[in-house]
Amino acid sequence: MTNRSFFTTLLFVLVLVTAAKSVYIVEQTEKGLILRFGKVLRDNDKIPLVYSRGLHFKVPFVEDVVLLDTRVQLMNGTPDTFTTQNKEFLDVDTYVQWKVNDFAKFYVRTNGNFRKAERFIEGFVDNGLRNQFGKRTLTQAISGGREELMGDIRTFVNSKVPEYGLEVVDIRVKKVNYTSRVLNNVYRQIQSERIAQAKLIRSEGKQEGNIVMSKTDANVKRTLAEGDEYARTIRGLADADAAKIYAETYNKDPEFYAFLRSLDAYKASFSSKQDILVVSPDSDFFRYLKRAKGKK
Repeated sequence: MTNRSFFTTLLFVLVLVTAAKSVYIVEQTEKGLILRFGKVLRDNDKIPLVYSRGLHFKVPFVEDVVLLDTRVQLMNGTPDTFTTQNKEFLDVDTYVQWKVNDFAKFYVRTNGNFRKAERFIEGFVDNGLRNQFGKRTLTQAISGGREELMGDIRTFVNSKVPEYGLEVVDIRVKKVNYTSRVLNNVYRQIQSERIAQAKLIRSEGKQEGNIVMSKTDANVKRTLAEGDEYARTIRGLADADAAKIYAETYNKDPEFYAFLRSLDAYKASFSSKQDILVVSPDSDFFRYLKRAKGKK
C-alpha cells in the first residue's frame, strides 16, 4: 500500500468516526442534554437546552450527550419508626412513584443521578410522614383517613421537589406495623373494648327480656281478668235464667217447684260419699222420700 492510499484510508476512517460522533438518537422514553466541555449547553437566556426524541447532531470530541429517562420511577422507601399524636410508635414502610419534570433543573441539581434524586425525595417523604403521623392519633393513622394522610404527604413533598426538577406522582404506605410495646397495648385495648361491648349487649338483652316479661305478665293478667269477668257474666246470666225458670215453675205448680228444690237439696247434701247428715226421720226434709206421690 502506498503512502497516498494509507492516508486516504486513514482520512476515510476519521471521517466515519467523526460522522458517528456527530449524531445521536433520543428515544421515545428519553430526554437529551448536551455537555460542551463538561458544561450544560444553554440558549441565549442561559436556560439548558433539552432535546426530545429523534435524530440530533453535536460537535464531535467537544460535546457529549446525556440521556435521561422520562418514565415514572418507583422508589421503595426505607422502613422507619414514627410517633403518633398520642405518643405511640409505628413501623411504616412506603413506596413512591416519581418522575423528572424539569430535565434542566434535574441535571443541574443532581448531575443526572437518579439515586441522588431519590435520596432527596426520601428525606422529604420522611419529614412528611413524621409531621402527618404526629398530627394523628393511633386509630386515625391505622384505620381512618389513610387516603387523606397520603394526599397530605404528597402535597408536602411536591412543594419541596420542584427545585430539583422532580414531581411525585404517588405515595403509598405498603405496611404499617405496631411496635412490640404498642402491640401489647393494642391487644389490651381490643380486649377491654370487647368486654365492654359484651357487657353492653348483655345489659340490653336483659333490659329487653324484662320488657318482654313485663308485657307478657300484663297480657296474662289482662286475659285472666277478662276471662273471670266473662265467666262472672255468664254465671250471672245463667243464674238469672235459672231464677226465671224457677219463678215460672213456681207460678205454674208450687208443689212441683218445692219438689225440684228438695231434689237440689238432696243432691247438694249427698254429693260426697263421706257426707254425714244427722236429721230426724220425721223431719220435713224427707217428706218427698216418704211420700211417693209427693203430696202432703
